[in-house]
Amino acid sequence: MRKLASTLYARESTADDVVVVRASDVQIRRKDWLWDGHLLRGALELLTGVPGLGKSQVHCSYVACATTGRPWPDGANGCSPVNVIMVTAEDVLAQEAVPRLIAAQADLSRVHFLHCIREDEKKRQFLLAEDLDRIRKTVARIGNVGLITMDPITAYMGGKMDSHKVTEVRAQLGPLKDLAGELDVAISAITHPAKNPGRRAIDHFIASQAFIAAARIGHACFEELETDPITNESKPTGRLLFTHAKHNPSERKQTLAYRIVGGVTVGQDEETRTTITSSHVVWDEKPVDITADGAVAASGKSSNKGEQAEVRKFLYDMLRGGDVLQSEIMKQGKDLGFSEKQIRTAARGLGVDMKKDDFQGRSRWSLPM
Repeated sequence: MRKLASTLYARESTADDVVVVRASDVQIRRKDWLWDGHLLRGALELLTGVPGLGKSQVHCSYVACATTGRPWPDGANGCSPVNVIMVTAEDVLAQEAVPRLIAAQADLSRVHFLHCIREDEKKRQFLLAEDLDRIRKTVARIGNVGLITMDPITAYMGGKMDSHKVTEVRAQLGPLKDLAGELDVAISAITHPAKNPGRRAIDHFIASQAFIAAARIGHACFEELETDPITNESKPTGRLLFTHAKHNPSERKQTLAYRIVGGVTVGQDEETRTTITSSHVVWDEKPVDITADGAVAASGKSSNKGEQAEVRKFLYDMLRGGDVLQSEIMKQGKDLGFSEKQIRTAARGLGVDMKKDDFQGRSRWSLPM
C-alpha cells in the first residue's frame, strides 16, 4: 500500500498539467467587503425568494449603495463608489430597470447594462457557458467595477442545461465564481426557490444544492406573517424579511425588514409629458429578531409533504453524535418550526432512549445502541 501511494505521489508531482502552489508563496490578504457580511469582492452571492417579494428591487438597493457609497441598509459604512454591471433578462430597461434605479437614488452614470451579445452581425442573449471572457474584457474596459448583478441567473445558463443535475450546474457556476475571484468583484445573482423546499432556509435555493454550494453567501426573502390571537390565523404584516441564509466568510448577520413603496416620481416621458413613477425598497432601521430558518417556519413556506420525515431527519442528525439534552432538542426544533408533539412522535419512531441524570435531573436523549 505504501509503495502504491509513493508511486502515485511521484507521478502527480512530475505531471506538467498539475499546478501546485506552495502555501508559503501565497500572500494573504483581508476580505474586501462592499457590504460587510453580505457582498464580498471575489465571491458569488445568491438571493432567493418567491416571485413578488421585490428581489429585483433589493438588487437596485445594492446598486444604489455601491454606486454612491452611502451607508448600507443595516447602517454599515458605505464602500468607495464603484461601477456596476447589471445583467437583467426580466425587466424592460426604459420602463422598469432605470426608473427603479432612479427611485433607489443610484448613480446612473456608474450603472452599465449588459444588453446583448453581438456575434456574426447578429444579437443574442448573454450565456454563462460562452461569454465569461467577454465579461472579463468588459470589466477591464469600464474599469473600477465592484459589483455584477444577474437577474435571474437561470436565464443565462442555456435552455438545454438541467438545473437539477449537479455536474451541469457546477460546470457553469464554477467558472463564474472563479471569475469573481479573478476580477475581484462581487457577483450577486437572483434565483427562485425549489418547488418543495424544506424547513431550512438553505433549502430555498432553486433545484440542485449545487447552486447554493457554489455561493459563499446566500440571502433568502420571505413575507413576514403575524398570528391573530383570536382566530389563530396568520396574516401578512406588510413587511418583507431579508435573511442571511448562508454566511461562510462571516458570522451570521441580523435579519432586516423592508417594504416596497411605490409612487415615487422619477421623471417625465419626453413625448407625452406624462409623469413617470416607480417603486423602491425602504428598509426598516431596526433589525428583526428572527433567523433565516425561523423565517421559513413563520412564513409557512416549507412543504408539508414528508413533514414527519423531516422531523425524523432533524432528530437523527441531532443525536447521531451522542446524547443531547431534551431541552436543547426542543429549542432547536422550535427554531425550525417543529412542535414538541412532532419531535416526540419522531423520537418514538426512531426508538430514542430517554434517560435522566437522576430523579430530578434533566432528560437526555440518545439513539438506541
